[in-house]
Amino acid sequence: MKKFSKKTTIIMSVVISLVLVIGFIFSFVPMTFGSKTYVSLAKNINISSDLKGGMYGEYDITTENPTQKELVNSMAKIKKVFEDDGYKNVNVYSVGDKKIRVEVSNPTGTKTYSDVYSDLSAISSGKFYLSSKGSSSSSSSDTSEPVVVNGNECVKEVKVFTNNDTKYISIVFNEKGQEQYKALCKKTSTIYLYLGTYNQSISAKDVTDYTSFTLSDSDYSNLVALAKRVTVGCMDIELNAETAVINNMSAGLTSTALIIMVSVSLALLVVLIALFALKFGYFAIVIVASLLFNSYLMLGFLNLMPSFEFGFSSMVSLVLGTAIIYTYTYVFACKVKEEYEKGKSFSASLETATKKTFANLLIGNISLFVASIIVFAFSFGELTSAAIVFAVCAFLSILTNFLIVPLLVKVGISYEKIGQKLFKLKKRSIGFASEEMAEDVAKEEM
Repeated sequence: MKKFSKKTTIIMSVVISLVLVIGFIFSFVPMTFGSKTYVSLAKNINISSDLKGGMYGEYDITTENPTQKELVNSMAKIKKVFEDDGYKNVNVYSVGDKKIRVEVSNPTGTKTYSDVYSDLSAISSGKFYLSSKGSSSSSSSDTSEPVVVNGNECVKEVKVFTNNDTKYISIVFNEKGQEQYKALCKKTSTIYLYLGTYNQSISAKDVTDYTSFTLSDSDYSNLVALAKRVTVGCMDIELNAETAVINNMSAGLTSTALIIMVSVSLALLVVLIALFALKFGYFAIVIVASLLFNSYLMLGFLNLMPSFEFGFSSMVSLVLGTAIIYTYTYVFACKVKEEYEKGKSFSASLETATKKTFANLLIGNISLFVASIIVFAFSFGELTSAAIVFAVCAFLSILTNFLIVPLLVKVGISYEKIGQKLFKLKKRSIGFASEEMAEDVAKEEM
């Protein structure tokens, strides 16, 4: 491992320092620019309900043998309904193919527990569809098959808008929905709107636009609530309104227990840094810098996944994942010291240590990454978030020990009189193992 030139060393040091400072600002410091507020990466991470508490709704799935795609699409719709309404930290997952559970952490801002209860109740309102027959039409003389526009097959999106102080809900159809809606309007002058057990008749006279079905607040008093119910009513699966369970939930950890866990985790980090400082001197600076780099990268990865929620399991995964990363770093540092004490030059010791730890590091972290992906694929709820953290830690372990740490070490040893101090190495009291080693050392010290 050749040293950087003096000029390159200074430039690299400045660049690394700038990256550390800028990364810290964007990761942990909220900022305001005029009317816009930037939320830090750390603040933008969703906190799971097992740390915050809140309310939950659990619903039996009445659709027989729903596919994985139907479950995923339906859960995504439920989550979007809450997020579009301003909710934060909403967790939606399936319990096998029998139930769907929705967890809403403690409401903030203008949201109250009454709002949460109302919105959780809306999820089980039932299927949405439009029909040419009302519920009382079965006994009439009309025995023809009704024309039906099913929400899950025909609705593209549901929008609420205001025009001249009047609120409207627009149920926009896809191509199939437009054909069905046109046939429906041609068949009858009265359309029946069904939403579970609720139904309402609406005039369909003089309809010329078949791209959407529009209602005003004169048709329905609370259009926002209706929009939520219609959106959920267009899911691929149907939920049982009668057996729905909605209740409060307390945080799995009390605030005191959470503070203790965070304090213990921070204390372990301090012990880790102290251990490296005592055994390897200035190498502790490398550990601090790499910890900061890893925290920025971890936050960046997790912010790319809006569905991620940080909970107790994720916290445990983070602590264990960090321990794995720096266990490999510790082994690497010990190997460097071992090779140096055998009589090799400092640069040669670094190269040899890298080669000797490469196989174990790669195999171990790839195994951890694959195991995390398997857990993610076959688990639900908080376990999926824990698996994501483990997978990111496995990636960061490889990145840290093959790129970040070696780069920081190379910058360190490129400074005069710091190389040996970086690893707290003493003058050799033993002879060189070979002439090649002696020549190698001589070249390095020139």
